Amino acid sequence: EKWLGLNEAVWRAANERMEDWEERHAQTETELYYCECDDLSCHEKVDLRHADYERVRADPCYFLVVRGHEDPDVETVIEKQEGWAIVEKEPELEDEERRLDPRSGS
Repeated sequence: EKWLGLNEAVWRAANERMEDWEERHAQTETELYYCECDDLSCHEKVDLRHADYERVRADPCYFLVVRGHEDPDVETVIEKQEGWAIVEKEPELEDEERRLDPRSGS
């Protein structure tokens, strides 16, 4: 399970770095974000609005995933949209997710 969390944290960090690119927000209404699922071979992207990504990031235990990439063994689906979903990690993984969150300051 630790490797799964690290994979998610890597893609979350990539999404956060892209968030800092000002020109990214000025060009289109939607933007591409990496799927933050626990599949080590996944490199898929999700096309969504910046405001939707910020809703995902409102909680460090929420992750953005391509629809169908949900892992019911370790997460709960919070919201489903066309092409993507927000999932929440199980409570026993919460401390690790908060520690790995680039916005947590740790």
